[in-house]
Amino acid sequence: MGTALLGLIGPIVGGVAVVLTTYWTTRPKALAEARKFEAEADRTRAETTKILAEIDVRRPSVAPQDTTPKGWSVSGSVPEDYEVGLDLEVFSVGRASAYIRSRHENPAGYAGLVQTIKADDYRGTRLQVTAMVKARDVVGWAGVWMRVDDAHDHTLAFDNMQNPERRIAGSVGWRRYSIALDIPENAAYINFGAVMERTGQIWLDDVRVNVVDDSVPVTDITSRFPRHPVNLDFENGTY
Repeated sequence: MGTALLGLIGPIVGGVAVVLTTYWTTRPKALAEARKFEAEADRTRAETTKILAEIDVRRPSVAPQDTTPKGWSVSGSVPEDYEVGLDLEVFSVGRASAYIRSRHENPAGYAGLVQTIKADDYRGTRLQVTAMVKARDVVGWAGVWMRVDDAHDHTLAFDNMQNPERRIAGSVGWRRYSIALDIPENAAYINFGAVMERTGQIWLDDVRVNVVDDSVPVTDITSRFPRHPVNLDFENGTY
């Protein structure tokens, strides 16, 4: 019986040994493959996020529209939910204004009116964009905006008045709004215009782009970020 039992146990032990040997010899390779797949997944997620961010910021109009003011274009996350055009009856100065309005009661994202110019003549200066804006029943928010990009489409400076203290909302009569950004030496393009999110309508008129001195404060959103981390142990209370 002992011989028979040994005969049965021998192949089992041998099989286990083979499995264990195979496991320990292939485990590093399997882990390496797993890490490789995980790294590729992380890279794919990062690239997808970047693509979505680029689409969100720089997506052009879904189709050329006859109503788009000459020299301007439409951008935004879901521009097809909005209408952009000229208004020959409502204006601040002259004979016309531009407008952005929602096409239905539940628009997604936002839409913007944008003009892009080369930064060559403005490098090293502080540039101010001002515009007359009128709003009617804006449920989300609206604002004048400007973004400075380098040659690789990396954002160098940006402001869109989204801050609660500066945004345009509700119904507001004609009023001049302004933003100002420093134009770095590596700037390639300057984008500016107006933006609106959700329902309502805004009118844009008498846009001005001027170089200003240091007495005009910069409104760059990115300049408000702290240079170093703060309150990492959460011991400094709350706002």
